[in-house]
Amino acid sequence: MIIDVHGHTLDLACRRGMPLESSLGGSTDLPLMRTGGVTAQLCPTWTPDAALSGPHAYSVADPLATLLGMLDYLDRELSGRAGEKVAVARTSADVRAAEANGRVALILGMEGTDALRGDPAVLRTLHGRGLRHVCLVHEHGNEFGAASQVWEHGTMRPYDPARDPAVRLSEAGRALIAEMNRLGILVDLTHLVEPAFWEVLAVLEGPVLISHGGVRRNTDSVRYPSDAQIRAVACTGGLIGASPAPLGPSQEQPGLGLLLDTVDALVSLVGVDHVGVGTDFLEDVGYYSAGFADIGEMPQVARGLRERGYGAESIQRVLGGNFLRVFERVAG
Repeated sequence: MIIDVHGHTLDLACRRGMPLESSLGGSTDLPLMRTGGVTAQLCPTWTPDAALSGPHAYSVADPLATLLGMLDYLDRELSGRAGEKVAVARTSADVRAAEANGRVALILGMEGTDALRGDPAVLRTLHGRGLRHVCLVHEHGNEFGAASQVWEHGTMRPYDPARDPAVRLSEAGRALIAEMNRLGILVDLTHLVEPAFWEVLAVLEGPVLISHGGVRRNTDSVRYPSDAQIRAVACTGGLIGASPAPLGPSQEQPGLGLLLDTVDALVSLVGVDHVGVGTDFLEDVGYYSAGFADIGEMPQVARGLRERGYGAESIQRVLGGNFLRVFERVAG
């Protein structure tokens, strides 16, 4: 079983207005996932508010309306030909059923919470539509705390404590997290600055996720978790997803080597049971080095891990087993 714990197939299909089952011309789509033997992908929808992050190629005027439109698109697609090849997974049993039936499972999430508008009722509505994952921040601070990246007038830069406010977890953020805990939504702490990370972690229940990125011990960046943060996620029973994509700006070379180096660092800290793969694939054609340029080459991850001395059981855990365990504990 292979599960990508952070990939943007749904974003790409919607933005390009193409059938879900078609080749989308990016680094992730259904044909590529089938080529790569991918069982499931956690698809965190990306609908940043242009008024909050500044206009750029992916920002939108109305995040909630955009997200609901994406879910309507998905419903339409699954009622047609795509439904023979794709299924939405609300539980771990749905992932297993999709694999047994030869379908690719999509687990619906969101990256950044602009669409929630700080309202638990909106969260409940989205949960009813299949949402099972929330990455609390992305492009700016919000009720959960400050973000490790900041978009200014269409340009991204890392969080700078000398320039940016030290946004703290608010009562509204606590209420939303309590509702996520109650509903069984997997909480993703990627992109939180470290002080906010610790505040949020203190009120979470059950396993948590850092779905994609690198590690600070390899690249000293505010955008990567420290050793202490990684150990804390593991102590919840959670998972950290290694990515071939740098969370820049950085001098890292995108590709398989970066992902494998991150896996090695994570395993050295917390063991193999708390490590997964989150590609962050979207468009990015020509960005990655040869050997892991798109999700169709996911078997190269297994090959690379074998060459670094990992056994078959450990590889299976990293490629999907660990995430499925976490998802089952949170969503059922």
